Amino acid sequence: MSILESTLIVAALFINIFLIGQYEGSMVRRLQWKTIAVVCLIVGVFETISMWIGYLLTRISFFSESQSRDLRQFCYFVAAVMFLSIAAYMVYKAIRRTPIQERLREIAYRRIAGEVILVALFTFMAGIGWGFIGHNIYMATGVVGCATMIAAVCGIYYGYSQGCRLRYAIFGIGGGMLAFVGADILVRYL
Repeated sequence: MSILESTLIVAALFINIFLIGQYEGSMVRRLQWKTIAVVCLIVGVFETISMWIGYLLTRISFFSESQSRDLRQFCYFVAAVMFLSIAAYMVYKAIRRTPIQERLREIAYRRIAGEVILVALFTFMAGIGWGFIGHNIYMATGVVGCATMIAAVCGIYYGYSQGCRLRYAIFGIGGGMLAFVGADILVRYL
């Protein structure tokens, strides 16, 4: 997997977490460091664990020890389909344009955890994709964990100051990035 592909995958995951933070930040009356730190911890733990679980799934001896060219191509195909599925979801969210009711409330950890679990499913699929392609999982997990925690903080601050402006454009950009990665894997490896 090229550096460009890896960067685009991390950027798309960053965008997903940024959008969660933006939504939550747009609802708060006052920012508190303790709350932001807990949100970062939730995001970092869920994203790191889901990346590892996805990767470890591909380390099953059937996949990892096989020398079959057909199995390798199938793994590349599965990775491409997973990235294209995430891209389709993000583009769908951009096109659908569901109205957002901005109202004052405090950040609820349960709500954040629920939303982060949904994004963690995408990170799980990215971990599977990384495992099939053969990318360095230690570096990838560290980068994803740090990037998503930074995304949460940036999203909360942006939402607090700007509300939910540009939300649908950001979804579209993230979906476009992952669509490029999925198409690139299909063209390059198959």
